[in-house]
Amino acid sequence: MLHLIFAVLYIRGFAAEDGPHVDTSLGRISGFYRSSYEGRIFSAFEGIPYAKPPVGDLRFEAPQPVSPWNDVLNASTQYRCKQAKNPIMLFGGKLGTEDCLYLNVYVPKRQPSESDSYDVIVNIHGGAFMAGDPTLAGPQFLMDRDVIYVNMNYRLGILGFLSTEDHAVPGNNGLKDQQLALKWVQAHIKQFGGNSNSVTLMGLSAGGVLVHFHYFSAGSKGYFQSFYDMYLDTFSGLFHRGISQSGTALMSWAIQENALQKARKLAVSLNCKDADTKTFINCLKTIPIDRLIKQTKDFYHVAHFPIAPFAPVLEVESVSSFITKHPYKQLEDGEVNNAPWLAWIAKDEGISGAMFLTKILDEVENHWNEWSEHFFDYSHVCPEVSKKEVAQKIKTFYFKDEKLSKSNIHSLIEVFGDRLFKVGFETAVQKQVKVAEARVYAGIYGYKASVSFKNIIGNELEGVPHASESILLHDSKFTTELLSDVRLSESDISMKNILVDFVTSFAKDGKPQSNGVEWKPITVNDPKYMLINGVNNVTMTEIPKLTPIEFWESLNFMENSRAERLRDEL
Repeated sequence: MLHLIFAVLYIRGFAAEDGPHVDTSLGRISGFYRSSYEGRIFSAFEGIPYAKPPVGDLRFEAPQPVSPWNDVLNASTQYRCKQAKNPIMLFGGKLGTEDCLYLNVYVPKRQPSESDSYDVIVNIHGGAFMAGDPTLAGPQFLMDRDVIYVNMNYRLGILGFLSTEDHAVPGNNGLKDQQLALKWVQAHIKQFGGNSNSVTLMGLSAGGVLVHFHYFSAGSKGYFQSFYDMYLDTFSGLFHRGISQSGTALMSWAIQENALQKARKLAVSLNCKDADTKTFINCLKTIPIDRLIKQTKDFYHVAHFPIAPFAPVLEVESVSSFITKHPYKQLEDGEVNNAPWLAWIAKDEGISGAMFLTKILDEVENHWNEWSEHFFDYSHVCPEVSKKEVAQKIKTFYFKDEKLSKSNIHSLIEVFGDRLFKVGFETAVQKQVKVAEARVYAGIYGYKASVSFKNIIGNELEGVPHASESILLHDSKFTTELLSDVRLSESDISMKNILVDFVTSFAKDGKPQSNGVEWKPITVNDPKYMLINGVNNVTMTEIPKLTPIEFWESLNFMENSRAERLRDEL
């Protein structure tokens, strides 16, 4: 075994020394070689720092640009940000470090050249803002095409999205990490052969939400000044197109409510007791990282819900604020970044919620009134006196007051899908189409791959669950570790090529297409979605109404258009 370890270290060191290299204004970077799905050798640079380590006094602070280095940077290490064990995402735990602000760059040739001008795709990984890392969305499939692919770490959970709702910790440090990483791309991607004026953001689930958030931040539009601006000859914003997979800024779990209350709860649990936010934040900066992250457990209530106890917030006004106005309000006022947007959802999104309840259906039935607020994410947007009534309304609407059982499990999938994904998707698409100058594309992914999810979601839950398409867009450590069989069938390979076509053509000119099939933009008068149901069943279809938006609006949750209402009654 010892000989094997030395052999692996020798090979990695040899690859880093004799492999691809890039000279940047920060210093020289040395990478290694990998092989794409179809056998193309490409350059990989993993573990490039884009910010100073956010540790010690920099914990809970906005990220600071990394300093230049003198020696050659051996970019052959993957990083994961510190995170709590997260059963709902099926990954997370002891792995991960607080010093984690690194990104990876993949170039579709052996030696990058500044003379190239590849389109750039930057992926923001998912994980409910609480977990995950770049290995969830690897480069193997995309490197069969002529694009540069970048993925990144950003701070998660308490470290990335704690907020005191004031200037002590305004919040959104995870988003600010991404913004700084995009600044890095603008400043340095040319040295890797990339076109800084053709950057497409891409993300799944929380990653899709975060992509959409960049459409509402002045900093991502190009008005944020930073260290990296000095390197930019021409600057037209940090990104130019966006792809949101199963996530928009109007999802019910996309914005954190009662952030200060949660920050105080965390402080009290760690004996940082003080009414002054700056004082207890200074105390939290001294807490050992494992002890701090362990407290995440206090913010889940039942069956791993709510899915995102820490999430983006609406900040107080400051020079470094990422977002201060609700995305719903910005859409109403026509304040959205002028960039094409491609968004889709999976046909059976709700499986991702229902799968955690299939073995406790009787308990869920007995505790429906108490647990619903956590399942369907309305704890902080509904008056306490109304919660029981709301729970019953949901039960009546989706289950017709029938007892919850395996015979009506499809209704549980439907309610989870509508509340956590589809209503927020449809609302965002409808709103953005009305006000955006740039094209908006919408779709529904319904292809059932031969790769099996059954050992994760159970045999009783049939359909196309959340994140199904990711298996055919990215190689993933998650996939190889948790699925029973990751071999692609001929049909899967064909669908993979269709999806990669859509993504890379959109990254090129903002017009997704594949094998003569053109994904047309949705319009107010022509509400057509792309339905991706099979290799030979990819069609534009008119869908005037996707979800029961009116029902959810009738519950009068204090979110979206009502988000700024005074909440004294809560």
